[in-house]
Amino acid sequence: MPAAALSFRVPATAEQLALVRSELAEYADTVGMAASDVEDAQTIVTEACGNAIKHAYGDSTDGSIEVKANVEDGELRLVVRDFGSGIGPRTATAYPGLHAGLSIIGALSNSFRLCSRSDAGTEIEARLPLAAACP
Repeated sequence: MPAAALSFRVPATAEQLALVRSELAEYADTVGMAASDVEDAQTIVTEACGNAIKHAYGDSTDGSIEVKANVEDGELRLVVRDFGSGIGPRTATAYPGLHAGLSIIGALSNSFRLCSRSDAGTEIEARLPLAAACP
């Protein structure tokens, strides 16, 4: 029987990152993910949430981040979504390190997808290996 999916929403604040990382680690452990892959999943969720916290809502403190995880096709499917401004045109000169977080997510995942619409938010989906932990 497959494990139930993880789904929760938190305020888009840096203070929530520890909770998000902890909830994801507990879920990943429950579905049998190896410890090193759990760390990668935590890094991915930190980068994705950090981008939402920093960019999605401007100066507003009313935003939220939705985090979902489930097992699909032998992988952990992780989705982080905000409901903010979306990713608009930005230059690397105006925003140094603009794509650093996405590069990290890409390097640590089997695959990832980014979907963003102006004033409708951004969603990042990453897939990670779900290998049984060592006995």
